[in-house]
Amino acid sequence: MPSTSPETRLTSRQKLLDTAATLFYSRGINATGVDTVIAQAGVAKGSMYHHFASKEALITAYLDREADAWLERVGAADDARAAPADRVARLFAALADQIDAGTFYGCPFTNAAIECPEMPDVQTSIARYRRILHAHVASLLNGVGGEALVANVTVVYDGALTSAKLAGTAGGVRQVGEFARAIVAAQS
Repeated sequence: MPSTSPETRLTSRQKLLDTAATLFYSRGINATGVDTVIAQAGVAKGSMYHHFASKEALITAYLDREADAWLERVGAADDARAAPADRVARLFAALADQIDAGTFYGCPFTNAAIECPEMPDVQTSIARYRRILHAHVASLLNGVGGEALVANVTVVYDGALTSAKLAGTAGGVRQVGEFARAIVAAQS
């Protein structure tokens, strides 16, 4: 019986996580069973349970990876030299670009909150994302408007995510981004 190298384990873990991310995000968490993830990832069932103790653990890993990818994506769209109002507008533009690219199926954290309310580890991952979002918005504003403006821009961003899911177009997100820009500019 051949031994499994660390590289193979990492590859099977990555295959499972990549497959789960695609299926959970495009089809829904509850609509995607572990057996489907295993089959589409092309790994043994034992690999799944070696890397993830349960479906909840797989969902949690997916959400944590999504939070990190979100921060990387919006960070790449940011320009730290720009005025806070322009930086906030770029946050919304990054979302609009994702919609235009056809890779937006709604906020994965909102989706998970709705689909997995009884899973504490999933709720912890959602809370982690909320902290990341809050910190990122605060960094964009760089002290402009204080905590109240951070909270308001975050709520507007949440609304843009929901609107984008319902409308399926980026136009409204771009409009809301300009609205957010104006609100921040008025506070500057």
